[in-house]
Amino acid sequence: MSTKISEEKPLKEMPVLPPTSWWLILKNLLSMLSNPLNFLSEWFEEYGDIYDMNSRFFTIYVISNPDYIQEIMVSNKTDYGKSDHYKVLKHSLGNGLLISEGEFWKKQRRIAQPAFHQQSMKNFLETMINSTQNTINKMKGGELVHFSEEMNLLTLDIVTKCLFGTTLNADVNKIQEAITTGNKFISKRARSILKLPMWLPLPAIIRYKRARKFSDKVIFDIIDKRRNDNSEQQDLLSMLMYTVDEETGESMSAQQLRDEAITLFVAGQETTATALTWTFSLLMKHPEKLKILQEEIDSVLQGKAPDFKTLKELKYTQMVLEESMRIYPPAWVIARKVLKETQMCGYRMKKDAQLILNVYSLHRHTDHWENPEDFEPQRFNPQAKKERHKHAYIPFGAGQRMCIGNNFAMMEMKIALSMLLQNFEFSLPEDAVDVEAEPLVTLRPKGGLRLNICGK
Repeated sequence: MSTKISEEKPLKEMPVLPPTSWWLILKNLLSMLSNPLNFLSEWFEEYGDIYDMNSRFFTIYVISNPDYIQEIMVSNKTDYGKSDHYKVLKHSLGNGLLISEGEFWKKQRRIAQPAFHQQSMKNFLETMINSTQNTINKMKGGELVHFSEEMNLLTLDIVTKCLFGTTLNADVNKIQEAITTGNKFISKRARSILKLPMWLPLPAIIRYKRARKFSDKVIFDIIDKRRNDNSEQQDLLSMLMYTVDEETGESMSAQQLRDEAITLFVAGQETTATALTWTFSLLMKHPEKLKILQEEIDSVLQGKAPDFKTLKELKYTQMVLEESMRIYPPAWVIARKVLKETQMCGYRMKKDAQLILNVYSLHRHTDHWENPEDFEPQRFNPQAKKERHKHAYIPFGAGQRMCIGNNFAMMEMKIALSMLLQNFEFSLPEDAVDVEAEPLVTLRPKGGLRLNICGK
């Protein structure tokens, strides 16, 4: 139900930045486009957790308050929809779960949901363990590894086997390069005021189309092969292909199957690899936390690979990962649009206004996080989580549109983190510099992470 505009009690207009000259407005806009993370962080410090950017070009509200986010994403969700920025993502992902809306999204979600139930997760456990062990075997004997690349290849292998029940015949490095090319292009295009037509033969557009064509071919080849294979499979693709919507009796069309497959393929691989890389980067800087984590892994696993039971017992491991995603949320902003004039916690929200839900600053909000820049996994012990606002932490989104693969991702990361620390000691190289956050579609570690490794 939408929230009606109150006539009895006047609504507050959105706080607007002080009037500025056209030159300053243009300067601020260019600053946001060139370095959005720094820009949003600085303005959060100066203007608080809700403001109108006063761009004069567009109405853009920036929000970093859990009460407001709860209203937008949960309590009054029908008055808000996907931002126009998601149209850019549609070039790559089609009309998959990340992009689609309304009744069509609900139908797709119902069809896909069984693929992520607990029994399905148990089926994927062995695949995740085997892929991680293969990565460990490959890393043995090395002294310096490009850790972020190894995590990209590991998560790519896991999502391919769990999603498609196969290994990739194509060059995995080319696939990773195609994903990166698409990530950078889409990120830049989403932030651009002037979006040039996609038919223009510009170098960036040509590179992007070439990367997308390559990725599509990989996906379609796998789908076609599966359609001609009558053997029973336990992967996500089979579940998506053969699951029927209980309410409509429909299954996914060929095009929709492609859109859902590539959405899970790209989003599932990228975000998990990024989160694992940031986790190890933080642990290298906090050896005391690494020691606690190592002791838990040794005590719980006793030198064995994790299983479904022991994974649940790795409680500090879970807290480490959650704290890592608080500091460096892969999905660092969420974009929404006001579908009709409404109210949000007493504020008048104008129709067609664009919303930037500033997850990065939300996760550093001092009203909800003490010393927010510090790496403190204990923030996520059960009591602390119970006492904290439910929507002060949203690494996987919130409400009905929370990421469908959140449990899949957490299980994958716990397996990788625990098994890697069972087999290796990691340290930063002597010439290591602080890793800078690069805000693309996901919040990547710019330049990646290199680590020294020593086998145990």
